[in-house]
Amino acid sequence: MEQNKTGKYFKYAIGEILLVVIGILIALQINNWNENRKDRVQEIATLNKFLQDLKADSIYYQSNLKTIKDINKLHKDIYAVGFQNKSDIVFIKPAYIRRALMYYPIAKDNDPNITNKINNEGLREYIQAYYREMKGVLEANNEFEAVVFEIRAFLRKLKILRLDAWFDSDMDLGKESTLNNEIITSEDLIKVSKNEDFQQLLFESSLKLNDLRESLEKHVKSNSILITKIKMFTQIND
Repeated sequence: MEQNKTGKYFKYAIGEILLVVIGILIALQINNWNENRKDRVQEIATLNKFLQDLKADSIYYQSNLKTIKDINKLHKDIYAVGFQNKSDIVFIKPAYIRRALMYYPIAKDNDPNITNKINNEGLREYIQAYYREMKGVLEANNEFEAVVFEIRAFLRKLKILRLDAWFDSDMDLGKESTLNNEIITSEDLIKVSKNEDFQQLLFESSLKLNDLRESLEKHVKSNSILITKIKMFTQIND
């Protein structure tokens, strides 16, 4: 009888221990689930903010591509007038010969360490590749800008920049005003287009501009793909 009682007590004790262990494991599982849920909510919030920045950059990139298109057309028109001696071309935006792009994407600047906050490896790697590509666009823009600075110096040396078109206007080159477009007149630009030194600068500017266009167009596609990937991820995990 004593042995039976001891066996029963032993089984009871084992059962109690098992219940305690199971209870602890369930509590740990619930705690881990809550922590994972908090991390997922924070991750989705971070990605949604990043998504809005990517969309803003997309609009900004499209604006830059439009400006590149306008500058590229001006380059071709200047070549046609200055090198091919065509006389039926009118320069629509002559001041764009000294125009540089404003390249300040906000997605990376607002959260440069976002990859450290994302658990999904595939998404993390794509963002890292996107950032590397962004650096390539910046380098292409810097190379184009360097030639633009040479063109500006060349125009200043020739003293063809019109002060009245600047100071009598709103003094804002971002505005499409008639006066701003006349900072360099079509007549003066036609004369400059015949200059061989200027033609060499035009050649370099066109090369760098098209390198920039190709880099930016590729980056715009990557931007669109990344937006789609983030949308799918947040919808699945929401």
